[in-house]
Amino acid sequence: MPEGHSIRHLATVHSYGFVGTLVQASSPQGRFDEGAAVINDRVMTETSAHGKHLFLHFDNDIVHIHLGLYGWFKLRKNKQQQPGNATRLRLMNDEYLSDLAGPTACEIVDYDAMLTKKAKLGPDPIHDNADPEKAWEKIAKSKKTIGGLLMDQSVIAGIGNVYRAELLFRARLSPFISGKDVPREKFDEIWSDSVVLLRDGATDGHIRTVTEEHLRKHGVELHGCTQYSYVYKRHGNDCLVCGSLVRSDTLDGRTVYWCEGCQGDNRNA
Repeated sequence: MPEGHSIRHLATVHSYGFVGTLVQASSPQGRFDEGAAVINDRVMTETSAHGKHLFLHFDNDIVHIHLGLYGWFKLRKNKQQQPGNATRLRLMNDEYLSDLAGPTACEIVDYDAMLTKKAKLGPDPIHDNADPEKAWEKIAKSKKTIGGLLMDQSVIAGIGNVYRAELLFRARLSPFISGKDVPREKFDEIWSDSVVLLRDGATDGHIRTVTEEHLRKHGVELHGCTQYSYVYKRHGNDCLVCGSLVRSDTLDGRTVYWCEGCQGDNRNA
């Protein structure tokens, strides 16, 4: 599932390609015909994002998109390419094409409805005005695990399974500790780290969590688009920091990854 950094990146590239231009909209798949008709031959006025939710503005008619597990955008130069069979929404101007396929949500909402959706979400670390106190208030009184809470979009918006695993590893905190047992300084560390990592990822849509020092220590050559991680999807491999085996388990229906040597376990605490 795309996480908050990639959604912000999509908002940025769609702003660059379409804002201020007349946009032709269609639904080659046919499942968004009415919505596409609302915005067809209109000027895109802005784009915005909050967590995993993308908003494409045509004045007060706003396309709300949630990619879910399988959705994706394909943005490219307009050479009159044929859309794929799964294309829910095609946006096109003289220079660019953007095809959306497989989203969980693709709907027209007005400005008030957009604000209502955003109000249900937690603070987004990418936003300059995000208030971490709102997240801390929920975490500090919760008996749920911090691993589960970080995936709850009403607590913090934009963190998915990759960032959850990596943020907890970098903070040396077990995913199984309950929120109420997380020290305030650890929360502050996780929040500050999420601001840095998600904003960095939003620049090009790629997740970067491993330091160059640790990569070079293990002979890994750096490549711009390759994703490296400390623990995410590295179960059974040696930890890049302490050498212990990276482990995995199921937490709230999703796979969680951690290093017991660096983070502890606490599943029975």
